[in-house]
Amino acid sequence: MTNNDLRVHDSVRSRLAAGNCVASIVDCIRKMRAEGLAANEIAGLFRHAADKLDAATKDNEVEPAA
Repeated sequence: MTNNDLRVHDSVRSRLAAGNCVASIVDCIRKMRAEGLAANEIAGLFRHAADKLDAATKDNEVEPAA
């Protein structure tokens, strides 16, 4: 990953943290762990959701993030 990529990722993380998005994601992960899901299963679910969002964005079903 280039330095520019790292800066972009840090910027995105900062914006998400400021909007309390991280807190809701952590809460979701805690609930999944309480239900007995393993870390790799949780990661797989998030990857699947990201793929769905990516496909919807490419199909213009969802507005891309600014």
